[in-house]
Amino acid sequence: MILELLEWAATPCPWFARRNGLLAAQIAIRHRAKRCQAAWNGHLEACKKFVAEAVGLLPADENLVILGSGHLNDFDFAFLQQRFQNITLIDGVHPLEIQIRARFSSGRLRLLTADLSKPSAGIEDLVSRASWTISSCLLSQLPLFSTDHSPTLFERHLALLRKSPRAVLISDVSKRLGTGPWGSLLANHPLPHPTAEWIWTIAPAGESGPHTEERHVQAFVMNS
Repeated sequence: MILELLEWAATPCPWFARRNGLLAAQIAIRHRAKRCQAAWNGHLEACKKFVAEAVGLLPADENLVILGSGHLNDFDFAFLQQRFQNITLIDGVHPLEIQIRARFSSGRLRLLTADLSKPSAGIEDLVSRASWTISSCLLSQLPLFSTDHSPTLFERHLALLRKSPRAVLISDVSKRLGTGPWGSLLANHPLPHPTAEWIWTIAPAGESGPHTEERHVQAFVMNS
């Protein structure tokens, strides 16, 4: 807890990310990922494999935009840096390690700070000019740190992805505790048929309660 508080104080970020809990949540995710490494490995590897297979192995002459990049836990970033000439990461706050990585990237890694629940015209333009756009494990999280709880919140994000020539969407769509029923994380918002899907054990029993928490994850290739 002390380490998390020190990291919260030391991370440069806009005030809205501190006020709405986004910075605290991002730091907590990093520490949970370490504690739950064995439980998360299957999910993270599935994300990396899906993205790699979707974007393929073309020469590094294209631009990539990642929405909600966070700590990049669910990306094979070494592969992406070989695959793309330039990468733009967009999130409400960028962890210290990502800020340091960008500083030493010779301009190939660009960071933009933005509230993705309300994408600006500038972000829409950037996405429309990207070769690929990726949204991974972001869609279901948008209502948690937004003051906008409009029923169109999910649709706006999907519309943003549709502006990209080619896009990848990975999202947890429902959750359950123990052997209980599955409950929607997207307010039953309709999605197309997934290209792939898997179960993610996000919290083993004892991590955040007496029961295991699982997420049903779906992955899509859009606009290809």
